[in-house]
Amino acid sequence: MLTPSPHVVDHLRNDPVKQQLRGLDKEYRETQVALNQTQASLTHTMRLTEMNYHRRRKAILANGHDHDAE
Repeated sequence: MLTPSPHVVDHLRNDPVKQQLRGLDKEYRETQVALNQTQASLTHTMRLTEMNYHRRRKAILANGHDHDAE
């Protein structure tokens, strides 16, 4: 079995292109995590807003119905 010499391994590890790609990948992953968290928060907020809207709408309609009965 052939193994690369330590010089070749160091060269690949220190390759500027590979370092740039690793940096780009890390930045992309961090951005994706932040965007996913933001999207989850937005979805949760939209759900709460919609529930609040329907609750208040139902209360208005119920109160309006009570006024009609009087």
